[in-house]
Amino acid sequence: MDLQLAGRRALVTGSSSGIGEAVARMLAQEGAAVIVHGRNRERAEKVAAEIQAAGVAIGDLGTDEGAAAVHEEARAALGGSIEILINNAGGSSTGNTSKPPLDIKVEDFLSNYHANMLGAVRLALLAVPDMVTAKFGRVVNVSSAVAIQPNNVGVDYSAAKSALNNFTVSLAGSLKGVGVTVNTVTPGVIMVDGLVRFGRAKFGDPEMSFEEIAQRLADAKVFDLPPVGRLGLPNEVAMVACMLASPALGYVTGSNYRVDGGQVRSVV
Repeated sequence: MDLQLAGRRALVTGSSSGIGEAVARMLAQEGAAVIVHGRNRERAEKVAAEIQAAGVAIGDLGTDEGAAAVHEEARAALGGSIEILINNAGGSSTGNTSKPPLDIKVEDFLSNYHANMLGAVRLALLAVPDMVTAKFGRVVNVSSAVAIQPNNVGVDYSAAKSALNNFTVSLAGSLKGVGVTVNTVTPGVIMVDGLVRFGRAKFGDPEMSFEEIAQRLADAKVFDLPPVGRLGLPNEVAMVACMLASPALGYVTGSNYRVDGGQVRSVV
């Protein structure tokens, strides 16, 4: 299937590793001009070289200045405005993933809100007006299953992702008839590099496979395997993100696409 992405200009935030890297790779494979973003230039440039990206943009999206610098660098490398914005940057900025709500400080909530919600807002404020002018644009916000189904710990992160879901629906509803869609992709537990490193370190086996890590972590009650019986892979999230970025899919907006193996128990 041709996703009609050839020549389209895309910025994928947090794409020097993990889900973001998988999205950037798939967009590049489909012919899009891709900007790889991260906070570490060496890692970002490595990915950019491997996928023959249009360039890199380095900066912290947790500040107005950092987001503005990333936007400017991306536009310069692309030679034009951003047509596809994948807001993937984030993750727990405080390491509170196992802490109950009353053990989490107010400043931790603020830190995660800046990293996981306001970073996406900042780039939307900068990039979406150009999309409206051009009568075409795609915004895909990468959320988390815990935004819908909280697990009672790490609420500073899950609350920020829940706010991102709300932002998606509100922004989509405000952009009527201008050719710009805004959607959310919600991953469950995905075998990103950090989880692989954690599993191999926890069980003392640097050669342990993805499948073995997932099963051992489940056996250790670190988490439960979802109904599909395994953890997700970054490419599976990327597949949905690229579909939503396609010019061929203009009738879907304000939606949330779960890629979680059935983790979230919901009928909507």
